[in-house]
Amino acid sequence: MTSPLSPQPPDEPTVVTPADRRRGYVEEEVAGPPTVVRPYPWWLWVLAGIFLALAILFAVLWWMERNDRKEVPSLVGLSAAQARDKASNDGFTLETLSRPSGQPSGTVVDQAPQAGAGLEKGAQVMAIVSAGQQQVTVPKLTGSTATAAEQLLESQGLSANQRSVDSTKPKGIVVAQDPSEGTKVVKGTIVGLGVSSGKGTVKVPAVQGTSQADAVSAITDAGLVPVVIQVPSQQAEGNVIAQDPAANQQVRAGSKVRINVSGGPASTQTQTVTTSETQTETTATTVTTTTP
Repeated sequence: MTSPLSPQPPDEPTVVTPADRRRGYVEEEVAGPPTVVRPYPWWLWVLAGIFLALAILFAVLWWMERNDRKEVPSLVGLSAAQARDKASNDGFTLETLSRPSGQPSGTVVDQAPQAGAGLEKGAQVMAIVSAGQQQVTVPKLTGSTATAAEQLLESQGLSANQRSVDSTKPKGIVVAQDPSEGTKVVKGTIVGLGVSSGKGTVKVPAVQGTSQADAVSAITDAGLVPVVIQVPSQQAEGNVIAQDPAANQQVRAGSKVRINVSGGPASTQTQTVTTSETQTETTATTVTTTTP
């Protein structure tokens, strides 16, 4: 046994066999060349710093802007004056616009932006204020047909309520309206129409003693039909000397009224007859002319 204090033999050289040499080569080939870690380029660090600074800047601006924004108050239902005061107290300016509405005049009926929206202080808010119900002017309807009157009313935003009335006018003609022409009414108002039934009675005008022209005009205006008969008379030619029916009688509209108009005195023709005794005899012949 060798004593630990005894001198050691010198190290012997390591013998490498061909197999061991081959294994070392393989391990060296698989491991490859050593990896070299290179530092990032300086400009990449600068670019990253710029992006970081911008992100911080945008975050600060967003935070400042958010703190400077306020919610738009609810203005609908308030009067225009109340809405203006409320908007001003919240740091906004108010712009108003009027439009017809069924709500009481001067009431805010809509707004933009809507309540709760975020706006910067000093921003403008729009309020739609009721101008009351829209009014229109009633057009002239009398003298037109009921159909035409209804169409005209509809074009004005109005409606019609017809009722049949006895009148001298032809059937279907509007002879009365309520409200009258030119009246200002709220849009949607119902206008009453009195429409002729064509079955009315009228009073015969007194035309006896008037001229033919005046008599014809009066009878026509009353909704009656004049019938002129010329008869011989000692009264002035062209004057009405009789009428039928008599004045002030109630007759059906469209009835005929006969008037006798003077054609002047009866004409006399002189006729000469020669006899065998060479005497001359004059015979007066009265000729009466009647024009139906």
